[in-house]
Amino acid sequence: MQGEPGVAYPPEPWLLQGNFAVGVFLVPLRVIPEDVLAKLPAGSHPLVLAGRAVVGVAAVRYKPGGVLAYDELLVALPVVHHARLAVTIPQIWVSSPASRAGGRALWGIPKELMTAHRHHTGRRLQALYRSESRAILAETSVLVRRRLPGRWRLPLPTVQRAPDYLIRSSTFIRSSNSVRGSLHLAHTEWTFESALSWLQGHRPVLGAAITQASVVFGARVQR
Repeated sequence: MQGEPGVAYPPEPWLLQGNFAVGVFLVPLRVIPEDVLAKLPAGSHPLVLAGRAVVGVAAVRYKPGGVLAYDELLVALPVVHHARLAVTIPQIWVSSPASRAGGRALWGIPKELMTAHRHHTGRRLQALYRSESRAILAETSVLVRRRLPGRWRLPLPTVQRAPDYLIRSSTFIRSSNSVRGSLHLAHTEWTFESALSWLQGHRPVLGAAITQASVVFGARVQR
């Protein structure tokens, strides 16, 4: 499919393969920038635990074997939207122009371009992410620890505000997605700058890794 001028992307659903490193944070609502909250769909509010918003940060590498191969850095906010729990992605960067174009056109996900520098040795990952302007977004160090038994299937429904430049019958785009893979406990350390500086100084309350993951994104989409 054709999106931005000269940029083609796969039709939905996207079948992807890769590895995830995830940090879960609890952040006071007042810390979340207004421009981030403005990307939540109308009628939704962040999931709050113990008076703090739940914020997920994921560093992902999608490998060859899926419809696209690229690096990704994202912020995920669990939200309650029309009495249903879902995830909104208000900030996300990818290393693939095709992923950027497709994410925006198909699901209203506000992807931007970045570069990723990763060093992976055994169970340890170190990575540095820079925006298209070369500003540092985040650095992470991940130590993968105990693997939990079995292969896990994790539903990941997303709901995004429909961008003004997309002609839709609804003000939001809801997508059914899933991740299936080996789930590990992990120790994750993060530092954040520039567009993610609002997360700097917060430590994750939970770290996890998903390896050998199969992802289905955009299987059933409501627009």
